[in-house]
Amino acid sequence: MKKIISLLIMVITLSVLTGCFDTRSTVPYESPSTYESMRIEMIAEVSPSVIVVKTESGHGSGLIYKQEGNVYYAITNQHVVEDGGEMSIYFGGNRDEIAVTKVASNALLDVAVVQFETEDQLVVYESRAVNGEKIEIIRGQDVYAIGTPENLNKFNYVTQGVIAMASFPYNGIEDLAIMHDAELNPGNSGGPLFNLNGEFIGINVAKIPSIATETGSIAAEGLNYSLNINEIYFRFLSSLDETDFTLIERRPRLGVTVQDATVFLENPENDATAIPENTPGVVIIGLDETRDAINYLEINDLIIKMNGNTISTIADIGAELSDAEFGDTHTVTVLRKVNGEFVELTFTITLS
Repeated sequence: MKKIISLLIMVITLSVLTGCFDTRSTVPYESPSTYESMRIEMIAEVSPSVIVVKTESGHGSGLIYKQEGNVYYAITNQHVVEDGGEMSIYFGGNRDEIAVTKVASNALLDVAVVQFETEDQLVVYESRAVNGEKIEIIRGQDVYAIGTPENLNKFNYVTQGVIAMASFPYNGIEDLAIMHDAELNPGNSGGPLFNLNGEFIGINVAKIPSIATETGSIAAEGLNYSLNINEIYFRFLSSLDETDFTLIERRPRLGVTVQDATVFLENPENDATAIPENTPGVVIIGLDETRDAINYLEINDLIIKMNGNTISTIADIGAELSDAEFGDTHTVTVLRKVNGEFVELTFTITLS
């Protein structure tokens, strides 16, 4: 009898455990159109070469386009890397980041190339344009922007649009830009724009968020700029050589990644109760483990003062650190939620 009961228990236990797993087989997707199949295949083929360029102040996107031995080159925007300091290449998932060692850039064109080294075999996008061939760009072409807007959870996010103007001035330079309606957002900067054939035709650079009117301004939609890769090759890449690259040097930093409180609260993914209502300041959303701040500050701390001066925006922090040197100390005052209440705390942090 005991053996029968034991056997029944085993059967029931196995049945319960089996029910915890999805044993269904995946039904292969069959695209209803050749057009969709081309798009799916193209995005899958080019995406492994699209990366994130992480900086001390945020991130942008980029494309690995060249390899020389263990040295790789990725193209991005100059405004992504303009603050200097330490940078790294992020590949998504659990893969280790790789430090950027050198950078070359052109501020007027808003283009940069970052250089990094690894023994790993990375996927390099073979671009006809960066090898000197001129790619035809036509009004009405379907285009696809790939990049990482807003935060790293949206790694290699894809948006689709149509070229509205194949040639448009940018930074006072004729024909430098393409205008299209593939949605771009902060973090997309430096990412590639592809056509349906998977040809790299542009570097995503900016969007027009609003249009001025007689009574104020209205939100704009579908007004996005990408740098024409033909122009970028002709004006920058064709003459780029090793002497144009400068070494990345560590600079004194507070060691925090921050957002203005207003921007933080606009993001539905953030916990609005983590900071006090109607209080200007900047929110800590990341901490550098190699800097002193990690010993004192915490994620979601709201910085309200530095050195006794009011902090309302990221620019205010920049002003406090404008002449920073290694070993400098700064007092940082934050509001931190402790046991449901906001407490004001002040710390002395050494720049490292």
